[in-house]
Amino acid sequence: MDGFTIDEFVGGGASADVFRAHRDDGDGPVALKVLHPNAADHARVRERFEREFGIASLLDHPHIVRMRAHGEIAAAPGSLGPRHQPSMWLAMQYAAGPAATALVPGDDAEPDVATILRVAGQIADALDYAHGQEILHRDVKPANILLTRPLGPDADDSTPVDAYLSDFGIAQFLDDTRPLARNGRVQGSIGYASPELLQAHRLSPASDNYSFACSLVELFTGTPPYPRHTSFAITHAHINDDPPRLTRRRPWLPSAMDSIFAKALAKSPQDRYPTCTDLVDILVRLMRDVPVPEPTRSRWWGRPRHP
Repeated sequence: MDGFTIDEFVGGGASADVFRAHRDDGDGPVALKVLHPNAADHARVRERFEREFGIASLLDHPHIVRMRAHGEIAAAPGSLGPRHQPSMWLAMQYAAGPAATALVPGDDAEPDVATILRVAGQIADALDYAHGQEILHRDVKPANILLTRPLGPDADDSTPVDAYLSDFGIAQFLDDTRPLARNGRVQGSIGYASPELLQAHRLSPASDNYSFACSLVELFTGTPPYPRHTSFAITHAHINDDPPRLTRRRPWLPSAMDSIFAKALAKSPQDRYPTCTDLVDILVRLMRDVPVPEPTRSRWWGRPRHP
């Protein structure tokens, strides 16, 4: 690709591949995301690419992934039809660690509370900043939080873990009145979606705050708030069920965690904490004097993850 040299393949999905690359002009590494030219629903994925670059480029925050450049790779000469369309690419800030899903404790493990609270504070500040710019992320979840270094027993723990909020592919401006769903399908991740998003009501910063709280529940306990077997059951729980009691999943957590997350996961947006930082500040104060079990990690620690 003109202007970049590919260093290694990082990961891929149904619509795009991600590579670690560097600019030929000598700048540091970037994450290069390349849209598959034959991706299903190419037009929708292309729109996400354009939205991600356009909205994220407006944000300048130390814990939001920075967009570097974007462009298009022409279709192969002589190719015809929708499966041979031009392919888009995005170059963005590179994070050397995995996604925050690597912090989710397994059944026989305990959470790394200190790292979780550090990461939570940084992402809370990033979200509050985006909301101040009248931008909603709409897909806050651990998989969209990137860490700056590897984790695990062989990692260099002398460097603190920092985090970046990524993937603004379905972000929107607060005054955006376009439909929140396509063909009746919700855009976003059901496990972390607010009741108002699931019911196609008007969104607000409180909607991201709810998704952020869902992410913290998973990081502390190992599962999101409503682990159900079907999308319908998860949706019903977000709209109707009481928030989970975290102390039932991790008995050593202080009982105040239950009331804190009952507020953070309130069904009505106006009943939640005003900002993500408000929630994290309360958690930091609460956990300051709580004896925390030594974190144990029995899972594989993944490669860097980029959306």
